[in-house]
Amino acid sequence: MEYFQSISDLIAGLKHLKQEAWIHTDMRVWLSDPLKSDFYYLPWDYMQSLEDDEVFEDDDGLELPIVLKDKNLKEWMLVNVLTHIANSVNWKVEGVKEFIDQVNYYREFDTFKR
Repeated sequence: MEYFQSISDLIAGLKHLKQEAWIHTDMRVWLSDPLKSDFYYLPWDYMQSLEDDEVFEDDDGLELPIVLKDKNLKEWMLVNVLTHIANSVNWKVEGVKEFIDQVNYYREFDTFKR
């Protein structure tokens, strides 16, 4: 498991993560103020290493570590999608606002903005 306190931390760490894995976040926070979101990387092998009493099933049937039960986490984006979006942003000109816009566009339309 890896924890990212901010979008900037997450983007910096993307290259070290398995591309087919999910990033989790509290969607209420993301939708109200993405800059206050934090993110969790929970790869399959990590989840498999947990004992039954270390895991809980959320309302959507997703198994998560019990230590994160109070975080209201949902599957948010795949690492490979985030990597593509991060690589398409001109960070010197557009910055994090464009990244957020592109993530939201992808979540709504299931396709890349550019």
